[in-house]
Amino acid sequence: MLGVRTLGRAIALHFAAQGWQIVCAARTRQDVERLVSEVNAAGGRGVPAVCDLSDRASLEALVATCERVDLCIAAQTAGGRFGARPLLDIEDSELDRGYASAVRGTWNLLKAIGPALLRQRLGTFLQIGTSSGVRTKIGFAALGAVHHGQRALIQVAAREWREHGVHVAYLPIDGAIASEKTAAWVARNGAGHAIPQEAIARACEYLYRQDPNAWTHELVLRPSASDWTAPT
Repeated sequence: MLGVRTLGRAIALHFAAQGWQIVCAARTRQDVERLVSEVNAAGGRGVPAVCDLSDRASLEALVATCERVDLCIAAQTAGGRFGARPLLDIEDSELDRGYASAVRGTWNLLKAIGPALLRQRLGTFLQIGTSSGVRTKIGFAALGAVHHGQRALIQVAAREWREHGVHVAYLPIDGAIASEKTAAWVARNGAGHAIPQEAIARACEYLYRQDPNAWTHELVLRPSASDWTAPT
């Protein structure tokens, strides 16, 4: 599990309740160890791993400690502000942070874990994304640019690895994810219902448990109040 705060935490605890061994990986040891304790309390077995998506060597070292990888879920974010802003008002640093996390980070992770998955000839790799990865939106130029790049990486990996028995899928969240951080924004903007974190965790399990002859490579999640006919 890459990303241990908020959504990553919810996904980890979902699988912990089923008795999974979960490698909890992030840059901050305190965050990692906190989630490991929660995973253990929920019925799983937590394994702490301090690594950085910007440091491929740290990812390769992590993969080398795993006897087998059944499921890898990347739920990283670049952090920073929340909401729309005109292209000309977006700081260059925001694009750079997004690229480092969504494009370079995913690139490094695929490079690190790919050889192990291909040797196994089984396993699932899931990349959590945003609606900006499937369509452009006013006010989200930087996010759209980097998440389109991330989606492209996942599509190529899915095409190249599926013949080796490895399932790769992109899971864009088309709506606000329910959390303390987004609650006020949803209420202020009349955005309808936010997507529950547990629902996203269940979607990850659904993708993992799919029959190889009926794989989904891209699953868009939208709240019930959204326009499901909107182009993806």
